[in-house]
Amino acid sequence: MTVSSHIENYNQHAYWTSSDRNFLFSARLHLQHFLYQNTIGYLLDPAVEKAVTSAQQPLKVADLGCGNGIWLTELNSELSKKNITAQLDGFDINPIHFPAPAYLPPAVTLQKLDILANPFPAHLLGTYDLVHIRSFGSTISGSDLLTPTLSVASSLLKPGGYLQWEENRGDIFLVEAPNSKTPTAACESVMKVLKDGLKAKGISYAWIDELDTPMTGFGFQNVRLQKYDKRKLDYKAWTDAYLIILEDLTPLFPRKADAPDAPLSREAWFDMLSAAVKETEKGVVFHQSHIITAVGQKPLA
Repeated sequence: MTVSSHIENYNQHAYWTSSDRNFLFSARLHLQHFLYQNTIGYLLDPAVEKAVTSAQQPLKVADLGCGNGIWLTELNSELSKKNITAQLDGFDINPIHFPAPAYLPPAVTLQKLDILANPFPAHLLGTYDLVHIRSFGSTISGSDLLTPTLSVASSLLKPGGYLQWEENRGDIFLVEAPNSKTPTAACESVMKVLKDGLKAKGISYAWIDELDTPMTGFGFQNVRLQKYDKRKLDYKAWTDAYLIILEDLTPLFPRKADAPDAPLSREAWFDMLSAAVKETEKGVVFHQSHIITAVGQKPLA
């Protein structure tokens, strides 16, 4: 069957499990991590850190969708400086970006695991003081998998443990130029293709702005939602990170020879993206304005 749209080729499960996620993808995860830290200013929410580190050590932390483990390795360094012993476990459906165990701190382990698989490994249930989630928007792709994800997080936590979740709105991109004379048309066109594609696929990230509501509804207590504005001095770095993602989407577009009637061919997308890159080299940026964080506590009983 002739492919009529790149959206037909997008499957979030296939995307995240693909062995084609190369070193640029991992480099983006490193960059994204430090941009998150520049924005929110912490690894552990200060109130949560105070609560979980006051309990008996070692502190047990699970990072879901850990990618290349950068959040855990940085957390290990921070906790070590404070003489806090910890067991830091990362889980990801795709282990391709895991560092070799020889290069990980002894406290950090990374394991291949589909967190939405059933049944969940019994020995992990009810064992963690903290569960961390970051950038699950494109995995959840709407509210349909939100409850299962909350269920997994809750099942991993000890009574009284905490969930810390951080997200971007992947369907909102603000395009800005340094002055009125700098063109932004190519970047605007790329963002429109992205937004239209998400809409056509029925993907919405609106749930991120009210993440505290489903967390509370699921049973988490003392839930807090916070919004952190991104720093202007980081806009360029955020733009570079997103350009890596946009380039990574290129194979989703059909070649003109294979699908001459497709709304947008791979060749046309490449030209559009190349023009957008040239605009960013003249100072144009695109970003999502802010990061949302939500924390909540599992009931003691």
